[in-house]
Amino acid sequence: MSSEIRRRNVNTSGGEHIVPMATYDETHLSAPALLASSPIHAGFAMKLHVPVFYSFLPSPIQWALSSWCPTGWSPQWKRRYLIALGGYLYRFKDENGSTPKGAPITVDITEARIISRGDTSTSNEFNCLLDLLPDGCDTVFEVSSLAKTQYFAVESREEALAWVNSIRQMRQDSITRNMGHSKGIPYPNQWESFDASARRLQEQKERIKNRMSALDKKEQEMQTLGGSANMGYFS
Repeated sequence: MSSEIRRRNVNTSGGEHIVPMATYDETHLSAPALLASSPIHAGFAMKLHVPVFYSFLPSPIQWALSSWCPTGWSPQWKRRYLIALGGYLYRFKDENGSTPKGAPITVDITEARIISRGDTSTSNEFNCLLDLLPDGCDTVFEVSSLAKTQYFAVESREEALAWVNSIRQMRQDSITRNMGHSKGIPYPNQWESFDASARRLQEQKERIKNRMSALDKKEQEMQTLGGSANMGYFS
């Protein structure tokens, strides 16, 4: 699927003309295509996936689930290939991935840092998982926004620091561009095309999420009404 994103500009004669912008096509966001465009940073990392209910459990129960229960009940580290380019951080299954895993992460609203045991701002469920880091990994960095926090494990502190510094620099560069203070600083046309595709993919993922939430809410309401109807009345 592809379409052309356009913007309207007003010319000096008072008329209006259409200026073509970057072409959107989700297939453009393949890992090989991004890697061919000189990304800021790229490489493998282990991403932590945490079941929703897990965060609400006491630490001892979290530890028991992580140590002894089936994998579907406990947090799991999954291998991902990360690519930092333009204004986004992308996650793929591997370096040959055809499309990103999940929505691209917008860097200008994102914080990145290395975390460690005992960090007062780190959640309890992560602290108990530090003993269960994947083989070959000894350092974790955090990528967070107002909506979500994600954890990535890598082989060394130096590698984690490289990711954190790259994301922080991308964030500063993106904010500078958005404020119009980057005139004269080159920004590749290909990166603009990728940024446009990433925005469209984010919007698509958000629409799907909203539709699923609406369907879940409607199903819950129907179940509630059905339960009420079956209760009946007794004299």
